[in-house]
Amino acid sequence: MKRLLWIGCFTYLLIGLTHIIVGSLLTEILDHYQKSYTAGGMLIAFQSVGFLTGVIMSSHLLKFLGRRRIVVGAIVMLGLSQIAFMFLFPWELLLLFAITSGIGFGVIEPLVGSLIIDGVKEQQAVAFSRLEVFFGIGSLFMPIISGWLATTDLWRFSFLVLFMYAVLIGFIWMKVSFGELEHLMIKSVKKQDKQIDATTPLGNSRYFLIGFMLFFMIYVGTEVSIMNFLPSILISKLETGTFAATIAVTYFWAAMVVGRLAAGYLAERMSYGRYLAWCCLGTVVFVASLGFVTSLWVGYVLIVLIGLMMAGIFGIALVYANQLLPGSTDRNTSILIASGGVGGIFLPLLTGGIMDHFPTPIISIVLATLSLFLFVFIIVTVFHKAESEEYIEIKANSY
Repeated sequence: MKRLLWIGCFTYLLIGLTHIIVGSLLTEILDHYQKSYTAGGMLIAFQSVGFLTGVIMSSHLLKFLGRRRIVVGAIVMLGLSQIAFMFLFPWELLLLFAITSGIGFGVIEPLVGSLIIDGVKEQQAVAFSRLEVFFGIGSLFMPIISGWLATTDLWRFSFLVLFMYAVLIGFIWMKVSFGELEHLMIKSVKKQDKQIDATTPLGNSRYFLIGFMLFFMIYVGTEVSIMNFLPSILISKLETGTFAATIAVTYFWAAMVVGRLAAGYLAERMSYGRYLAWCCLGTVVFVASLGFVTSLWVGYVLIVLIGLMMAGIFGIALVYANQLLPGSTDRNTSILIASGGVGGIFLPLLTGGIMDHFPTPIISIVLATLSLFLFVFIIVTVFHKAESEEYIEIKANSY
């Protein structure tokens, strides 16, 4: 079991590295191809399309192939895509390989995550949190690697480093045996759906499901936009050097990693709704402030604060939504993750377009305004949940 967990962690490290590499090198890529930020947003959006496609494909592939074969195949696809980026193929082909790269880690992420949940019977939340921390570590170190290589004009070899690591992880998946858990590698584990409970705190309202879908669309879209455009924002606003701008993504992910280590404990002490409300409000304030900084160090401080605020939103909101919404956990989770994938596609396109036609502060205002919906929606759910629970209690006492 420990072997499975550690291999899962190092696989999530690969996903984290892949997730951030294009954004870390976006300025260099656009300069090489002489493209605008709108084109950069399209490149990121194509990768997000691939990711969403991979997430949708993963459960269907399990009907025909075992997990090991699917994961190894996805790692191969991901690795070959990095080679295409390293050789700087024509722009149209680069967009295609952005899709295949996205499909690769889109397939890997849910399969490895569900494998850990199926294989680890005790403290599943702790085990899954460890995966998320390794994802964050990957996103933390890739900007350091790519930023250093960018200063030596060898930035495209960042993709070679990623390819070599993918080869290593793929080889481990091919050769390592998981003992008594080996059956999880060759067949899908069927789970029983939860029965819909009429006393679920938010009842059967579809409006709250739509609200949570919008919540995840905006959150993931904002996170992807910040990750991928943060260096470009600092270069445009403060005229910083490439390394100083790229390292900001490292500070962001360092804060995300630290925040994720503490998020679960804080949410348990404060309640999920209250924790999410404070984090969403902090995100609004600090994202809005980022566009008006005049000092690089103040910018770094704001970036760290944004990372701390956003760190636990996705995971805690996913648990919170499944507590409140009726229906099966699998169904709700799939819908919400897919919604996040849609946000990751379209919001970067909007961000890239704004960068091409408007000053940098407008980007912060737009992202902060969208994030305000997150705060308002969570406040609505908290009050509605309290009212519904009070109504259910009164109704139960009347019998």
